Amino acid sequence: MQRRRLGTALGTFVAGSAMLALPMSSAQAYNPTGGIMYQLGDEPCLKGRGNCAVYPKSAQLPSGRLVASFEKSTVVPETGSADRQALPVYKSDDHGTTWQPLSEVRAPAYLSRHPRYAKYTSNWTNPYLYVLPQDVGNLKKGTLLLASVVSGDDHYYNEHKAADPNWTPSNDGDRSDMAIALYSSTDDGVTWNVVNVIATGGWQGGSAGAIGRNVATANTYKQVDPLWEPYLMVHNGKLVCYYSDENDYLGFDPVTGVPKLDPDNDTAADSHGQILVHKTWNGRSTQWSKPVVDVAGLTQDMGDGKTEIGGGRPGMTNVVPTTDGKWLLPYEYWGGGTNTRYAMADDPLQFYRGSVGNPVTSLPVDAGSRPLAVNGSPVIIRLPDGRLVYNAAGSGNVWVNESGRSDGVWKEYQTTSRAGYSRNLQYVAGTGRIAIINNQDTSTIAYAEVDLGRSEGAYYQLVNRRTGQVIGTGNKTNDANIGNGDVPDVRLEDAGSAANKDTQYWHMVTEPQGGTTLLNKSGGRAAAIWTGNATVGQRIGQWVDNSATGSWNVIETDDGYVKFQAAKNTAVYLTGAAHGAALTLQNAVEDGSQEWQLVRQP
Repeated sequence: MQRRRLGTALGTFVAGSAMLALPMSSAQAYNPTGGIMYQLGDEPCLKGRGNCAVYPKSAQLPSGRLVASFEKSTVVPETGSADRQALPVYKSDDHGTTWQPLSEVRAPAYLSRHPRYAKYTSNWTNPYLYVLPQDVGNLKKGTLLLASVVSGDDHYYNEHKAADPNWTPSNDGDRSDMAIALYSSTDDGVTWNVVNVIATGGWQGGSAGAIGRNVATANTYKQVDPLWEPYLMVHNGKLVCYYSDENDYLGFDPVTGVPKLDPDNDTAADSHGQILVHKTWNGRSTQWSKPVVDVAGLTQDMGDGKTEIGGGRPGMTNVVPTTDGKWLLPYEYWGGGTNTRYAMADDPLQFYRGSVGNPVTSLPVDAGSRPLAVNGSPVIIRLPDGRLVYNAAGSGNVWVNESGRSDGVWKEYQTTSRAGYSRNLQYVAGTGRIAIINNQDTSTIAYAEVDLGRSEGAYYQLVNRRTGQVIGTGNKTNDANIGNGDVPDVRLEDAGSAANKDTQYWHMVTEPQGGTTLLNKSGGRAAAIWTGNATVGQRIGQWVDNSATGSWNVIETDDGYVKFQAAKNTAVYLTGAAHGAALTLQNAVEDGSQEWQLVRQP
């Protein structure tokens, strides 16, 4: 079967009675298929054109503005190297429907004259944007924060260019003075200040794309000690920064979780390991806390009786609270077996994991759903209603935990954004949808949005004039190819008969090019022509909305009903031919089977 391969509100209906007048304009912008935020042009790249623009992250400000940032490792024209590299910041003032450049965040050496920042001449990668939900010390609620990986220059790049001006890099280089810096903005991302340095490392040493291979001559002891992937959160009145740490540690205190740094960290043979840690800060003191281990990875034998933690390189911390009082931490892991794992704790500051955790594939899934995606780069967010949403690099789909519990069942949903490393999820207040930002192909940053149900705006039962029944989904909430055995599932049902009442309520949404799509309240899936071919007899199934044109033209009748005419073929209409019938497309008839009463949900 060749189905659609992969729209929130159409506006506020005037509720003068159970039968409602069709609105004339759209209340919210909507763009399910998205577009391109950034595309690398002909500019030379410091690390290879296939990964020059990566690691997008976003946040939403109290004003409603969305901001996003990502690594852009193009060679800086003024210096011919990584010196003066900055992170771009983009904005969306229409809930993620379109994006525009806003500002850039320069390296600490060029934002501050303080000597402590002089060596950090590049604001390089792994941006994490976060809006303070409360005052933290001297930082005020609503302040936009950015944590990012900063560094000195890329000595490996400079050395190779000096030897051969025509040399072209194919992977990561070797930067000095790796660290994680904290920035702040109080004007919605227009201007930025350096707050402090959260944590420090050493040489990059080719990591992560060429660990221990792309080493600069200036890196005398061939060290690989960078820091990566900051993740910010406020907990118990303090700012917490989780991050990946490649410094060499002998172990950690099982009571405090504080790791023990190898005294020869700067000179001894490097373990090439990595651990997950966090630090806390009260917003006033000059220093952050000592690091505390979250996931230690495997213990590695370094010879001469010395062992170090960090084997398997756990990385990319995300942390969310569950609705039953736990804290969930998914992460990637490369030490064998399932390469995306999770840890659970009662306190987000006390994971202290000496093990390598549990495979995400061991989490319970709904019937028809596949195990949670793997291949690293996990991202998990919590929605305001407690639902948890997860994705990882191995799939373009997302998994939703409806209950939000630590033992909750996960259900798979399709999106319009294909699989990609470091794909970001952002809940958008004002629409209730999810904005997805993704790096793809040759250094392209793409965006799209997806509805997962319970989004902002009015919902309606669509009552068939002939039968008096409403449009439902057989109590299914996700894409019919996942949740209903690959069979179209949209049909007529008695109102209130579904165990999940939300499955009988629908958004009417306007697509970017003017058509209309019906999105189900339970999972945000579209009532779509199952084969994609608008011909007589085609059935309707719920499917991710991946259309810029919409499935339907909405036609008002003289007595206040509506008809749904197929946008691709204006000769056929959405039809409920008989009691309990599957919805199909049929030529125009006047027996009431193609007329629908819109009854707004109380």
